[in-house]
Amino acid sequence: MQDEIIKHTKKIHSEMSNKNHSFKEKVKEILTEILIIVFAVTLSIWLHSWSEERHQHKDAQIFLTGLKEDLQNDIKNLENTRKTLNETQQQISFVLQLTPQKIDSIKANHKQINSGTNFINTVINNGRYEGFKSSGKINTIENQNLRNRVLSYYQQAIPQITLIEESYEKLTSRYVDLLISGKEDEDINITILRKKVKIILSGIDNFTKSGQKPYEEAIKQAREIIKEIEKEEK
Repeated sequence: MQDEIIKHTKKIHSEMSNKNHSFKEKVKEILTEILIIVFAVTLSIWLHSWSEERHQHKDAQIFLTGLKEDLQNDIKNLENTRKTLNETQQQISFVLQLTPQKIDSIKANHKQINSGTNFINTVINNGRYEGFKSSGKINTIENQNLRNRVLSYYQQAIPQITLIEESYEKLTSRYVDLLISGKEDEDINITILRKKVKIILSGIDNFTKSGQKPYEEAIKQAREIIKEIEKEEK
């Protein structure tokens, strides 16, 4: 393309010094060459833009295909954590209802009391998203609705999950500290009857109840994104 422009530019220069052509003929020839150059440049820009858009579209499609797999794994991990929170809530609810008499009855029947909680740490597969976003390619997702859903999931739903798990960790760590701080020869089943322990357990109980909703919302959003991606693939 550059060679063609140079060639037509030389023709313009040559025409300007052509003594065999009248002024009108020179103007006509020069304008023709200018139009050819303008057309060539415009075509070159359009082809480059078209090629770039096509490349970006391909990058976006590859990203979305991988993102669907990431979200499917996220859903599994989020569901496992939600299940763990539900089980923890049931365990804590049971412990909160314990009395010395109930503990003696359980011991008499040679049964165990689960006085512990479950630690949670949901693995979110966000590496692909972070890389795509940091490269400035997020806007290459042409479907605006899909793009907004992806942004909402990673910038709102997932950070909320992170905050929940950080708060939950603080509560459970406090609970474990209280259990450990009991007298060395004290039965742990007696320790859990202490007022301070009961207060922490009540907090964990309420937290595990309300804390499940953000997981449900994140799972819902992930499934909606997958549906949108599958529409794009058709």
